[in-house]
Amino acid sequence: MAAYAPLGFLLALGFRERFPAFRAVLDAAALATLLSLAMEGVQMFLPTRIASNLDILTNGAGGLFGAMAAPLLSPSGFPGRRLAAWRQRLFTPGTIADTGLVIVCLWLFTHLHPTAQLFGTGNLRGSLDLPVYFLHTPRLLLFAEAAIVFFNLLGLGLLITALTRDADRRFRIVAAAIAAGLLLKTVAAVILFDSPGPLAWLTPGVALGLTLGGVLLHALVRMPYVAKLITALICLGAAVAVINLAPENPYQTIPAKLIAGSTTQLLRFSNIVRALSELWPFLAIAYLIAAALRLAQIRQRDPL
Repeated sequence: MAAYAPLGFLLALGFRERFPAFRAVLDAAALATLLSLAMEGVQMFLPTRIASNLDILTNGAGGLFGAMAAPLLSPSGFPGRRLAAWRQRLFTPGTIADTGLVIVCLWLFTHLHPTAQLFGTGNLRGSLDLPVYFLHTPRLLLFAEAAIVFFNLLGLGLLITALTRDADRRFRIVAAAIAAGLLLKTVAAVILFDSPGPLAWLTPGVALGLTLGGVLLHALVRMPYVAKLITALICLGAAVAVINLAPENPYQTIPAKLIAGSTTQLLRFSNIVRALSELWPFLAIAYLIAAALRLAQIRQRDPL
C-alpha cells in the first residue's frame, strides 16, 4: 500500500491536466490496480513468489488513497495553495529548485532503511560485495562514523541552503530538515526495527560528527551559490568513499532488523527503501552537477 500511494498520487496529478478531478482519481486508482494485477499475474510464474489477491486489494487501496490526495495537494486545492505559497516564500523558484526539494524529501525516506549508521546512504558493500579495506579498531571506527555524519551533514545542509530564498532563515530551515530526519530515524528504530532504545543510533562517533558538522555548517551558510554546490558535491562524494572504506564493527549489538540488507516490517517496501538509501547520494551528486552546468549556461548566455 505504501508503495502504490505515491504512484496513485502522481498519476492523478497527471490526469488532472486533462480530466476533471473525479475522473482523474478514478483513472489513477484503476491504473494502479491494473499494475498490481499485472505484477501478481507475473508472480504466478515465479517459483519463489506467491501471488495474492490481498496484495491486489491493498495495493489498489494505496493507489486510491494517493489519488484522492492529489486534488487536495494540487495548486488548485486549499492545502495545495498554502503549500505553494509556503514554497514560493521560502525557496527559490524554478524547476531546478523543485528537483532539489524532491531530492531533499527523498533523503528523509532513507531513514527507513534498516542501517545501523546514521546518514549511512551510499553504502554499496552489500549490493556490490565490496571487500573490507581496513581492519577494525575502536579509534578508526569512531573517526569513520564521525566522518560519515560530518560530510553528509555538510553536503545536505549546503544543498538545502542553495535552494532557500531567505538568507536569514537558511540555517533554521536546514536545522528543521535535519531534526525531521533524526526524528524519523528515532521513530523508525523503535516502531519498525525493534531497536533496544530510541537513540541506539547515537554513538560517540555520530555525536562528534553532528557537532562538528553543525558548527561548520553554521559558518558556511552564507557562501556564494556556486561555492555551495561545489562544496556539497565534494562532501557527498567524500561521504560515499568513507562509508564504503570504513571498517566493519565486529561488536555490533544492534538487532538484526537494523543491519543493512535485512528484512524489515515494511516487507517488500524495504527493498525500495534500501535501493533509495544506496542511490540517494548519487542522485544528489548528479543534481548538483546539473545545477552547476545550468548556471554556467545561463552566465555564458547572459554574461552581464
